[in-house]
Amino acid sequence: MAKMRELKQMIENGDYLSSEEIAELVQLELRAELERAIAPIFLNPEPARSIRQTRVFAEAYRVARRLNRPTELTEADRAELAEKGFDELEIEFIACDLDRLCAAKNITSAQVAERLEHIDAYPNPTTIEQGRMLILGARAEAHRRAALIEHPVIQDAPDPVQALLAIDPGQLERPATVSAPPVRSSKVPSDALPDCQFITYDSRRFSSVIEDLVAELKLEGQWSGDCRQQRAIQRRFAWITGDRPLGTYNHLDVSAFKRGLLRLPVSFGRADAEAAMRQSFDAWIETQPAVPAGETRSMKTLNRDLSTMSTVAKHLAQSAWKPKVPNTLVLDFAGAMVRIKDDGKVLRPPWKRAHMEVLFSSPLYLGGGGAKQRLKQFSNLQVWHDAAYFGPLLWYYHQACREEICGLRADEVNIDHDVPHFIIKDNDIRGRDGELAGEKRVARRRALPLHPELIRLGFLDYVRAIRKEGHAALFPELYLHSAKRGGAQFYGRAWVHLFHYIADRIPVPVNEAGKGPDIHSIRSLGSSFYEVDGVNEIIRADIMGHARSGTNAKHYSKRIETEGLDVVLAERLNFLMKYVPVLTENVPARPVRLLPLQDRSRVGTGRHRKVRSDAGASRSV
Repeated sequence: MAKMRELKQMIENGDYLSSEEIAELVQLELRAELERAIAPIFLNPEPARSIRQTRVFAEAYRVARRLNRPTELTEADRAELAEKGFDELEIEFIACDLDRLCAAKNITSAQVAERLEHIDAYPNPTTIEQGRMLILGARAEAHRRAALIEHPVIQDAPDPVQALLAIDPGQLERPATVSAPPVRSSKVPSDALPDCQFITYDSRRFSSVIEDLVAELKLEGQWSGDCRQQRAIQRRFAWITGDRPLGTYNHLDVSAFKRGLLRLPVSFGRADAEAAMRQSFDAWIETQPAVPAGETRSMKTLNRDLSTMSTVAKHLAQSAWKPKVPNTLVLDFAGAMVRIKDDGKVLRPPWKRAHMEVLFSSPLYLGGGGAKQRLKQFSNLQVWHDAAYFGPLLWYYHQACREEICGLRADEVNIDHDVPHFIIKDNDIRGRDGELAGEKRVARRRALPLHPELIRLGFLDYVRAIRKEGHAALFPELYLHSAKRGGAQFYGRAWVHLFHYIADRIPVPVNEAGKGPDIHSIRSLGSSFYEVDGVNEIIRADIMGHARSGTNAKHYSKRIETEGLDVVLAERLNFLMKYVPVLTENVPARPVRLLPLQDRSRVGTGRHRKVRSDAGASRSV
């Protein structure tokens, strides 16, 4: 009781904020931040983009308001965000906003004191700290509500801001319930159900069997890995077709699924799906404009989704979808796939030599700042070694694929051989749950000699340092999070910023679909170096990991067996040195330096972000 009286006295003395002051401060900040948050949405011709950014800010503020004042996302945070539908790039933006824009340290004491004085509260160190955390919480809630601006309930309100302030956002975020007639709870003979095209009528809804399907198809060896994409495609099928009992499906659902996919824009991602699937597909699609010509999904993506569902349908044809008519397939997704004429228009353009010269002349290689500042120039030049540093060098000088480099094991680099080299083969780093993965085909299994520039720039010392740390993965920072690994992790941590650094300094080509070069396009550049007279096609194919062509190359040439790996490695090294131009003479060799593991390959943007004023949020892109 004495402590309660003491606390009450401290509140009355202004040492702590009272409940009334807390409520007033929160409401003041909530309204102000909400008005600021929805303004860009109304002004943006593509409001969906602003809404996605608003969700990013909401999550950053939500984490920032914690009592331990985090400035970094934990692995649990990242997994939770991935479950909420955020992709890796959005998660990286959340991490960046948390560190630079939304953290408590960026709301100054003077700003908090001004708000406290506005509500006639006494500013002191305790109330200022209270106020700072309350402001963060109010901003998180404001952006959460602003992301609901397109909901029909809000759109129908005469004053959207007042409506967003008044509603319970949980009610609008809750998935819509789709009324459906009662169904039988077990499998029954389908004779009493003349519309059922299967031997038995299965009353389970499609969405309820997705996890079973994934597990069974993995056991059969048809699928492997985390199967996130396969799950997403099946959920999309359930959504588009109304998630009905399995026994009610028929051939019409194939065309319905195909039509539904074609009505989704190419930008329709996981975060969009999470919001859209709160209501039925038919209700949602009525509110959407027609997809512009340049925003339609590619036919390759369409065929991928249809192929996935074809695998599902064939598997279900052994049980729930076993047809009444023998030797038939009720849901023929493969038959709905479209024939794609390869006219070269959708291929991504290759990088040019000049683009790589820009990258290799960046502060990443010549000297920049620390984590998240490595593409910016500082007086105290620093160079750090990780996937961001060595990945582009390995892709350029060896023409390997993205995952072949990102998924290397440290013990797959032979540093003590007369010709130091690395082996590309199936391994447990690229696989999951103990599976070995990585080889798309047998020809991809190969030994590549290390180019002298990699050795000069410290790659062998880097390998030794990683082994000393006890890591299995050569680039362990790419495997810290189970949601996104390897090349996908590299994309969010480093590649998007490297791409922008190049594009800000030299024009980058795009194809007719508006797509520019990607990591794989470095491989295209390297392959073009071999388009000259006199190139040994067998060595070229072996370095690129392509299947050999011709009877002699396929069946008779066995040079590794007859001459030995040492001879072949030396020949491949001479080949690389002869045809691949050296673009890194200007890069000085430096002793290997490693950042803390969680900071490795986080190069940060090379652009100067707009500073967030207390009046709102802004991002340079």
